[in-house]
Amino acid sequence: MVKVASGVSKIRLSGIEEMNELAKKVDGLINMGQGKPIFKTPLPVINAAKRALDEGHTKYTLSRGIEELRIALARKMADYNKIDATPEEILVTVGVSEGISISLLSYAEKGDKVIIPTPSHPFFRIMGEFVGAEVIEVPCKQGDFSLDIEAIEDLTDDKTKAIMINVPNNPTGKIYDGRQLKKLQRMAANQDFLVISDEIYDYIVFEKRHESIAKHGKENIITLSGFSKAYSMTGWRIGYMHSTEEIINSILPVHNSLVVSAPEFIQVAALKAVNDETSLNFVKATTEEYKKRRDLVVKRLNEIGLHSNFPEGAYYAFSDISSYRMDSLGFAKFLLKVAKVLCVPGISFGKDWDGYVRFSFADVPQSDLFEAMDRIEKVLKRV
Repeated sequence: MVKVASGVSKIRLSGIEEMNELAKKVDGLINMGQGKPIFKTPLPVINAAKRALDEGHTKYTLSRGIEELRIALARKMADYNKIDATPEEILVTVGVSEGISISLLSYAEKGDKVIIPTPSHPFFRIMGEFVGAEVIEVPCKQGDFSLDIEAIEDLTDDKTKAIMINVPNNPTGKIYDGRQLKKLQRMAANQDFLVISDEIYDYIVFEKRHESIAKHGKENIITLSGFSKAYSMTGWRIGYMHSTEEIINSILPVHNSLVVSAPEFIQVAALKAVNDETSLNFVKATTEEYKKRRDLVVKRLNEIGLHSNFPEGAYYAFSDISSYRMDSLGFAKFLLKVAKVLCVPGISFGKDWDGYVRFSFADVPQSDLFEAMDRIEKVLKRV
């Protein structure tokens, strides 16, 4: 049998996908595992894609992305994210996952260090290890999940190539403090490493405003976002990155070699999403619905005995299971088997988080949320 490449041999299915595989066999399942919205993509966006296909927008585009979309995204980042962005600093990607991949492929290699504050999405670690870097996890502070800036600072040295953050955070919903982000930005500029900031949930925020690290300065910062979460476009695979022209131009050849460009008709649809008032109102309305779901789910989880902070953004509850004498995978399998409720083990988000599980309240009808909480409460009373 032909031996797979060393980078590939390190890759395993994420805990999210492993639980999805187990859940396929469960009848009567309530799926609070995967983070995909229950809502349909806004109709104006769908219609824009149909028109684009009819009009023949099925060719390669400039690898950077169509100019009209990059202009619109630069304007969005300036207005909403408070980042001084220009169209030349925007690269349209095939989802945020591609943005993460090409950033690390372009800048990190064997001998480099990639630092990841955890809990964080498993793909950060997967890609860091794939490119051969030493991946170092730095747990956020217990209680409020804030960044441990002092610990990060202690670990950075001349081998540090990147720090990877996610704001709002998946799985905690934490929006990191602006003062901490400003300090991290200054560290990156002064010590010459990248901060790769995944901001795919930037529109899904509740009481607090979103915080983009690049608003404090874009030197050595790569900001990633996309349309999957806020616009219910997870299957469209369209995202974008912002950085300095120098960094974008360094990453562009890798992007071009891997995908050439994001599909043209999907870029046209994304342009409609950015500019269309109906679609922006959709984002506001669905965010308000996520807030209602958050309030319901977190209140019930805390009443049941699964302590959960109120997330400031995104659509997850990260719940403490440490009192149940099970590791997170065992707890998740127990809920799946006995309550028929799917969640994700905390160990998927970092080695220090085996005392937690993640519940998504994005892809479940509200009536099923009530039912899921009732099922969990019933089975945990027996433990």
